[in-house]
Amino acid sequence: MNTLPGVGAEEAGGDELLVLLEIATGILAKSGDPSAFLDWIADAGPHLAPAMASGFDPRTGPPGLGFRAMGVAIYNAMPLPEAGFQPRRIPEPGRNEPCLCGSGEKYKRCCLPLAGMLDLSGYNMLRHVLDALPKKRFTELPASRVDPIAVYDTARQWQEEGDDERAIALLEPWFVGETPLSGKLEPLFDQLMDCYLALGKERKRDRLVAEVLARGDRELRTAALQRRSTMLADRGDIESAWESFREAQRADPDNPSHAALEITLLVSRGEIEQARERARFWIARLERLRNPDLADMIGFLRAVQADPRAAMAGADRQRVPALGRLEALLAAAPVPEAHYEVIDQGEAGRMLEPRQDLASVEQRWREAFPQTKPSLTATQHDFTGMWDEPEKWLEFLAGKSLAWQSFDVLDDLAMAIDALQTMGTGPSVLEPLLGRGTALLDANLDAGASGNGTLPWGWQENRPALRILAHLAFRAQEAMDQGASGERFIELAERLIALNPNDNHGIREALTRAYLARGWPAKALALTDRYPDDFCGPTLNRILALARLERRGDALTALRDAARHHRAAIDMLLADAPKRPRPDAGYGITVGSKEEAWEYRAAHRSLWEQDGALSWLSAAWRDIRKTMPRRG
Repeated sequence: MNTLPGVGAEEAGGDELLVLLEIATGILAKSGDPSAFLDWIADAGPHLAPAMASGFDPRTGPPGLGFRAMGVAIYNAMPLPEAGFQPRRIPEPGRNEPCLCGSGEKYKRCCLPLAGMLDLSGYNMLRHVLDALPKKRFTELPASRVDPIAVYDTARQWQEEGDDERAIALLEPWFVGETPLSGKLEPLFDQLMDCYLALGKERKRDRLVAEVLARGDRELRTAALQRRSTMLADRGDIESAWESFREAQRADPDNPSHAALEITLLVSRGEIEQARERARFWIARLERLRNPDLADMIGFLRAVQADPRAAMAGADRQRVPALGRLEALLAAAPVPEAHYEVIDQGEAGRMLEPRQDLASVEQRWREAFPQTKPSLTATQHDFTGMWDEPEKWLEFLAGKSLAWQSFDVLDDLAMAIDALQTMGTGPSVLEPLLGRGTALLDANLDAGASGNGTLPWGWQENRPALRILAHLAFRAQEAMDQGASGERFIELAERLIALNPNDNHGIREALTRAYLARGWPAKALALTDRYPDDFCGPTLNRILALARLERRGDALTALRDAARHHRAAIDMLLADAPKRPRPDAGYGITVGSKEEAWEYRAAHRSLWEQDGALSWLSAAWRDIRKTMPRRG
């Protein structure tokens, strides 16, 4: 929407016009007097934009006349704050009336030939107005006559330029209050959700969806339900995602955008043949609408009909072309080789230190790639800025084959891909990239010192390699939670804990759950024995393992010990139909909170229902609670 129109000397003129528009906006934001503005631009224009001035035909008069004519076009397109952020046009004189410039000549013989030299009809002038205003003025917009599409486009530009906070400040006022919300706000809703996503503001995303569902009309509610469905799918809650999708279908059965979402959900559950069948259904339905705007959607559905997983990956590559280039570079990368010194630190374990040539490449990589590492032990930072201008680091990877032997480089790339929230849910560039990381770890450990066999997280040098392994393990856990076999997860989690016995990533909870699901309570018990006074999940899983091994006395003792710190989780586990609690405030899940209790129940209740363990727990807990002091 904001492509500058050509005005003579195009290369220099484009930059000069942008400067001229920005300065003109600042002047008009203070005063919308057209006469004063036209006098200013006629005088200042030739000095601010000399290349444009030199491009005017001298036969049309001095450059000031040309800039005055441009000033009329600028003024007529400018959404003035004092006019409710709408343009207030200067009346065009008749052909035989005196010209606006004050020359005394008839309009047709003076400035009329210059009138069409600057066409701003498809240009978002609001962007310049809002650039010139403080954020506190943004609250005026929802009650004004401003064009919501121009507001959306401004926020989109700011986000693309990395100013998500300003975009959020512009969009949030539209959803404040208790008044109904109309479908014209859908682009603003989608853009605000994207800004929240870019900054990792998941709780704000949840609250905005809830607000729109409470106050939106059918069109906006449908958009919110679709967005909630994708959010739930991204979090691995596929069944809830389906519930939200079906609600969206009921709200607006004929909405064509349901097609892509349904296909995504089907592929995410591995229902490939069903995805093909639904693609055929949607193709027939959308073709009957005879809407040329649906041609791309129909083309996508035809690709799904041929190969659903390839179609999803193709959609990712089309949306982010750099993904295809990266995939090709990875496919051509050299075989993983040992380029690290594995230094034995005695009882402190081993440390991976890049050799000098690789260390030099890594330093140059950090100059080419906008690197950021996540806090604590997270495997994701949710930063996507590296995709704004990927050419520099893609060329680096193409020219430096040694970079593919670096854990630091592979770690950066894996997080960058994962942050994109791609549509592809089957094999993609992320899986082979993480697989290369584990193969690289094998190559270096096989060639290095064995030491005590560990690779502790405490050594900063080890973290990229361990994060790659954890990243892959967590993806395998998500697949397991969605119904896949747990073998791959168990293999990866066991290796991660063997290398880093402190288990900084806390993967032992999911691993004990996987052991119990496969009927291996002894393995779950052996693992929890290594972590006394543990957090909620492993502690309660230890009790379950003891109960399954018919060691009820030991299980009862462990339950009494757990009562001190995990009472909320045990109560939640035993409740018949508890309500989902509000999310904890702040970062993450608070230890001992109702949200932690809910998460444990959701993942483990079915395991407790087997072999009479839940009935035993209910009776034992009833007796223990009689001896506990009342809360509060």
